[in-house]
Amino acid sequence: MIRYGVAGVPPAFLRSTYRRNRVDLLRWLADIGLRACELQMTYGPRTRPEVCLQYRDLARDTGISISIHASYFIVFTSADQIKIDQSSDTLKRTFELADILEAKTIVLHPGSTYGLDGAAVLPRCMDNVGAFMDNLGKTDIGLFLETAGKIGQLGSVNEVLELASALEGVHPCIDFGHVHARTLGSLESREGVNTLVDQLEDYLNRNDRKRIHFHYTPIHYGARGEIQHRAIHDKYPTVNDLDLFGERLIGETSRDGYFHPRADAVGVALTRLSRDFTVISETYNSQEEGALALKDAATLAISKSG
Repeated sequence: MIRYGVAGVPPAFLRSTYRRNRVDLLRWLADIGLRACELQMTYGPRTRPEVCLQYRDLARDTGISISIHASYFIVFTSADQIKIDQSSDTLKRTFELADILEAKTIVLHPGSTYGLDGAAVLPRCMDNVGAFMDNLGKTDIGLFLETAGKIGQLGSVNEVLELASALEGVHPCIDFGHVHARTLGSLESREGVNTLVDQLEDYLNRNDRKRIHFHYTPIHYGARGEIQHRAIHDKYPTVNDLDLFGERLIGETSRDGYFHPRADAVGVALTRLSRDFTVISETYNSQEEGALALKDAATLAISKSG
């Protein structure tokens, strides 16, 4: 089974009749046909336990699956033990809130490479994450390390799969937008998306105890990788080759002019995976549109194949 959902609170929810109570985001998602929500604790695990209990009870009622995006300030690639200790404390508190929420997925960015090659930083990250998981003890909450969109961060597909393969309780989160940005356009074609999904299916076949989680957005990228998430209907400007960020655009001569990867290519490709998983849409100010586009593409592909 594939669950489709959103990251954070889409502006469309704030225009709905439910807008007065953010916990009712889960009711709104169920109403529009989505079944997952990723709560954003990107600036720290600040959600009050009593609010977590409200989310938990409503998730039970609506059948919505909750995941958490952990703090951006958690860094397990640092050589500074104080930073590692602070990161471990923040992540431990995030696990405690996940337990209250009955969330089984926590997404985390591994961290910066500090100007080094990823191969030099990966063992340090593996040691630090491994030590955290060992100290955490037995839990059914998975830590999902996310692919990074910027070249100066640890988090290529291969790096994330290597970390997940080696560490108990650690799994991969593949962000299609980040992969596209980091590789400077490898997912512009359906063939590129299919090649990535084939690699992930091979990984899952070789690691039967591992889970997998996905993020999706079209993305604006430059020479250093990710610049900004975009909406599924956004197109590259045509006036000139510089955008508001002062970055020279890459890919503006693509066949359709849209930002990639496209929801239809990703939605169809994901139907080929043999595991249950969740796909979270992070499309700019339109998260539900991205999630529904993925769902529609997958539903159509399944109906055609059946």
